[in-house]
Amino acid sequence: MKYRNVARMYALSLAAFVALFSGACGNSPAEKAVATTTAPSILDQAPQFNATIENVAPIPVPTEQASSQGNQKYHDIIVRPPEKELSSEAKDTLATLLYIQAILEEDEAGLLEAAGLLQQVKAPANVWMDGGVWLMSRKSPNAVPFLELAMKALPDDTSLNLLYGEALGDHGMPGRGAEAMREFLKKHPGNLDVQLELALLLVKDKKFAEAQKILDSIPANQHNILVDYYHAKALVGMDKRAEAIPYLRKAVKGMPDFVEALAELAFLYEQEGDWKEARATYEKLKKLHFSPQEVSLRLVNISLRMKQPEKALQYIKQGPDTVPFKLAAANMLLDAHHYLQAEGILKQLSNRPDAPPEVYLMLADLAFEQRRDLNLAFSWLDKIAANSKAAPRAQLLKIQLLAEAGKSADGLEAARQGQKSYPENPEFCDFEIRLLAREKKTAEALAAARKAEEKWPANPDLAFLLGSLLDEAGDKKEALAVMEKLLEKQPDNFQAMNYVGYTLAEENRDLDRALELLQKADELSPNQAYIIDSLAWALFRAGQAEKALEKIRRAVSLSDNTDAAIWEHYGDIASRLGHKEEARKAYKKAIALKPDNVQALKQRLSQL
Repeated sequence: MKYRNVARMYALSLAAFVALFSGACGNSPAEKAVATTTAPSILDQAPQFNATIENVAPIPVPTEQASSQGNQKYHDIIVRPPEKELSSEAKDTLATLLYIQAILEEDEAGLLEAAGLLQQVKAPANVWMDGGVWLMSRKSPNAVPFLELAMKALPDDTSLNLLYGEALGDHGMPGRGAEAMREFLKKHPGNLDVQLELALLLVKDKKFAEAQKILDSIPANQHNILVDYYHAKALVGMDKRAEAIPYLRKAVKGMPDFVEALAELAFLYEQEGDWKEARATYEKLKKLHFSPQEVSLRLVNISLRMKQPEKALQYIKQGPDTVPFKLAAANMLLDAHHYLQAEGILKQLSNRPDAPPEVYLMLADLAFEQRRDLNLAFSWLDKIAANSKAAPRAQLLKIQLLAEAGKSADGLEAARQGQKSYPENPEFCDFEIRLLAREKKTAEALAAARKAEEKWPANPDLAFLLGSLLDEAGDKKEALAVMEKLLEKQPDNFQAMNYVGYTLAEENRDLDRALELLQKADELSPNQAYIIDSLAWALFRAGQAEKALEKIRRAVSLSDNTDAAIWEHYGDIASRLGHKEEARKAYKKAIALKPDNVQALKQRLSQL
């Protein structure tokens, strides 16, 4: 079980600390006076004391006489010389003072120093506990070495062992923590709290099956809400969400305000698509004031999934009145295509003095996408200060909107202006190159791409853009060289993998490498029609037509806007395998898109 008194050490008094050592330090009269809050002061006990500077006796001067033991004599007072080693009582006092001073001054290094003395004086467990809890409340890595010393001093203390295991788990060492719990259980078998801590540490260490085995071994009469909760955590780790839900229900039934279990349960319902139960559970968390922003956003999301935008708006209205919450909610509405509702929230945010630039960027995008109102979009973007960190993004959005509005010349001018204002941002060069290519100014685009690639040689997007332009210009040899160089720098660049793999397949050479590259590209970026098409074509060229047909069917199923080249490949593969009806359908789809090789496609269609 996790140690629960995590905040006990926030306000420690000197009296409380000294009291902790009452057993170890012998309870001297001075200590008793400090520890007793009702003890009268010296002045209260001696009201007749009225000394003045005149009647105070002078400090006695030592005589030349000394005892045979080396003590100096001050008239009637004998003073002992300093001792070479501290007495047991002095060590107790020193340990106490160092311990107190370290915590009051928030000196973690000092506390570790005091820990060495605490071992020597055999400090009681509660002293070690309070020190460990204080360090853990600060999320300090020093909690582990401090508690390691505590373990050496009191290896059989259950609470210290539990706290030590928790500290190891919190600082990324759940395996060590689990081993410590196992060692304790060898000497003290059957300790339920330690078994639970071991199960939790195993869950953190992703050893879910072992955790479940331990929890299953706990007798039924010792089951409690924590057993059920940890059992659910282990099952979730094994991806057995449906089996975990009943355990979480039992935990919540046993403790209705067990917010961790409620949060886990709500999330599982959501993953399982049980929107009604998920919403009801999140509603309980909302009433318990658990993570208000996150819970409110989950409720908004669930309502949108249930096609209840009005309910989503109600949750937004009831949620925290903060910019991050409203902005996240607006994004959810946009994703669900509720543009007017999102725009309303964003406009409300735009009137706030703490409105972030993202609000104006989103409003500008909405103004153009929903109304095609370029002037309104620019009016929102103009609200972003020129010295704002978002200013480059505003300029980039202006270029994008100009391009979408068909104003390529204006977009080019804005891109070049962006390069002057933000010379270290490569995205403005990227836009310039793409706009030049769009205007069929291939030579200018290539020149700009070479210049940009030279300035930012490590930028993969610019390298890929250069290779693509070279390919379009007909220089496939240099294009392939650029892509191969890009793969040397970034072996997992799936776009370069696709280009090289497809090029090899087209040239009908090195097909094993082509297949290896394209299969890896499909793994890195799954469900991309153009990559699956390349893989299908490589399989076809490698003589694996049946597998190729399976892949090409998948490629055309992924998008309503399938490229003509993919339909052409579909027709060729289906035709080879004798699936004439499929081939006819594929060729007709390709022809309808009016590619450059329409006549060749019509010829193939006529031969079926």
